[in-house]
Amino acid sequence: MDRWFKETDICQCDDCRLDVTALMLNNLKPKYVVTDKGALWAQMDDFDPQYRTDFMTTMTQAVQAVKKSPRHMNEKAR
Repeated sequence: MDRWFKETDICQCDDCRLDVTALMLNNLKPKYVVTDKGALWAQMDDFDPQYRTDFMTTMTQAVQAVKKSPRHMNEKAR
């Protein structure tokens, strides 16, 4: 995430970072695990090319959305 923030020249304040994270989590398929075995299966997705593509696409879209309309600027107007 740090690399993407630097490469896209997006604000790196806590609000923007949390907004990107929230947007990503809202748009990625959830992976709930409660056992060690489940955690191992979830980690295997990291090697799936489609999952990696979906992850990178989602991150790119989230960064662009926050960069276009950062929430921290709107808070000052309240």
